[in-house]
Amino acid sequence: MTRINQLESIRVFKAVVECGSFSAAAQRLNVSAAWVSKSIERLENQLNTTLFTRSTRYMQITESGERCYTQGLALLKQWQSLQEDLSTSQESPKGKLRISVPMTWGLSELDRVLATFMNEYPDIQLDIQLSDQHVNVMEEEFDLVLRLTHQLADSALLCKKITSYQHIICAAPDYLNTHGIPNHPKKLVDHQCLMYRLPGTPRKWQFKEGNKALDVFLEPKVESNNSRLLHSMLLENHGIGLMLDFLVNDDISAGRLVPILQAFQPTPIGLYSLRPKDRRTSYRLKLLHDYLCKNLKGT
Repeated sequence: MTRINQLESIRVFKAVVECGSFSAAAQRLNVSAAWVSKSIERLENQLNTTLFTRSTRYMQITESGERCYTQGLALLKQWQSLQEDLSTSQESPKGKLRISVPMTWGLSELDRVLATFMNEYPDIQLDIQLSDQHVNVMEEEFDLVLRLTHQLADSALLCKKITSYQHIICAAPDYLNTHGIPNHPKKLVDHQCLMYRLPGTPRKWQFKEGNKALDVFLEPKVESNNSRLLHSMLLENHGIGLMLDFLVNDDISAGRLVPILQAFQPTPIGLYSLRPKDRRTSYRLKLLHDYLCKNLKGT
């Protein structure tokens, strides 16, 4: 009797679930329907459970089958990662990495940072999702998440601070000439403020006055969850913004924007990497993570 190993049985089971029948799975796998049936029967015996309820006209995955499918996908992914790590792929690493990065940071900084990496490792594929929402690293199956934040609360993750950025309060010269320059953060309530804000967060900017935090609550002229939009409005003289330095440094150097309230600089914000603790770090992920740490440190 031909022996069917457990990992191969899971692959066959995956095909049956995704194709909807034994015969369709057999066509995908280029094997006989009898071979598929035997593989599923063996897997059910090994797991001591029923994966499908079936008759001559009907087949339905069971609750146990759904659990087997979910965990089986994870096993196949781990096996693929192990094969890649132990093969010659370490000399020429390949495979896909799924990463999540902050929206504006990704649009402003990531392409510059990744250019050399992609040239050096052309066989590594990147699935880059841009979002300012705090994605669930575990549930959404990201290999790596980069997050801009002052404080991390995820205890079940491997976290590393890569670099930090400074917030700069600034406005266009024409706006300041027309409306004046506030000499204290509390005076911002008399100005047109352009605020980056995510839903559910307070309408406030936080500064430092001496060693103490100073919260200034505002009714912004414009609020948005996209810093690039606010950056454009700053340049068009529409108000004062609290912007991350990588967005406005060039404009300040060129005189298009003017920093103000520099004696009240907010606390720097950190860029952190987050990875699951209980998941193997593939060789390609280690390469990317080390590269980001090296090339972003001190930016």
